Amino acid sequence: MKHPFQLLLANKEGTLLFAAVQNHIIVYSTSTGEVKGHWFDDQQSPHKNNQLERRTGKHISSKTQIHNHIKCLALTESHLVASTDSDKSVLIFTIDHNSDNILTLSKRQPMPKRPYAITTYDGEAIVADKFGDAYTVPIDSNPPVLEKDLVPILGHVSMLTNVVMGVHNDKPFLITSDRDEHIRISNYPKSHVIKSFLHSHEEFVSQLCLIDDLLVSGGGDDYIFVWNWYQGNLLSKFDLKEAMTPFLTDAHFPPEKYRSENSPKEISVAKIECMQRGDAKYFVVLVEHTSCLVVLEYSKNQLKLHNIIQLDNPCVTFTVGGDSIYVSLEETILQCLSFPDGKVQTPVIEINSIPVDVDKAEFADLYPVATLRKRSEY
Repeated sequence: MKHPFQLLLANKEGTLLFAAVQNHIIVYSTSTGEVKGHWFDDQQSPHKNNQLERRTGKHISSKTQIHNHIKCLALTESHLVASTDSDKSVLIFTIDHNSDNILTLSKRQPMPKRPYAITTYDGEAIVADKFGDAYTVPIDSNPPVLEKDLVPILGHVSMLTNVVMGVHNDKPFLITSDRDEHIRISNYPKSHVIKSFLHSHEEFVSQLCLIDDLLVSGGGDDYIFVWNWYQGNLLSKFDLKEAMTPFLTDAHFPPEKYRSENSPKEISVAKIECMQRGDAKYFVVLVEHTSCLVVLEYSKNQLKLHNIIQLDNPCVTFTVGGDSIYVSLEETILQCLSFPDGKVQTPVIEINSIPVDVDKAEFADLYPVATLRKRSEY
């Protein structure tokens, strides 16, 4: 069977769709479906899959291949930044629109810990990792530096889950979230200087989405929050769980180990993207393990429901590009929807152009967000 896209990202113009499927990155023309670029990671992971038998402590032999699945994508006008999972590298690609294959790998920067989120600003990739540190990697073709020479620009006491760059009066600020309930506003590039924290989340924060001074955040809470991030004010919140209740399934109960008869269903926000049309600001939200997208509209200082787009089967990820929403589904693989009303458009990408055909047991981790929730056995 075909492997679904685990990541989708459109350029600002909506003309190109960057997609990750296992350890492939493919670039499609959104108007024709033509493959404009393709890169395959053939590097073997240096990490051995050694396991110990719990009772005896002896090594368990394993032939399981550790794949370098693509975990993050970020774009500038001239470069694509990505990260691999098991070899913990940040990849810098140049984009040459005049070439038959527009992607050229120009740098592979090994990182001390596994990257979890990436953003870009002023020729730098800002990389947030699973141990709570953030680093900068120059977006150029210069040789990579040694891991031991990389110095964090900031650190959290918990795993970093997202990073975005806000600019106010031409001054940049780094906005980071973590596996606890923290959202932190830091000066940039002197990111050890903390401007403020945004307090209201009670669970992990997995997604941050910016339009100017407006920040929308979501994660393991029942709500989506809207902030003026520079002033540090909570402007509005939307009861996402109430809107999602008809679409929740048994997959939204806690794992059986932590479940009781009274355990409520839980939601985990997998992605938020935004689009501005005139004075109207829209935010598209995906809750993990659901077959729908929630479109929210922000107006008059309130976040309200615009519509819920029902999909054919569970949604892995999506991206907004131009006037369309591109949706990766478990079985349909890809749908193209009109923005913001979600009417199905003619598909532009053929399923047979997806290069990975594997057993479902070999899929990349399609639903990782719910595992961010901290649990107690007591």
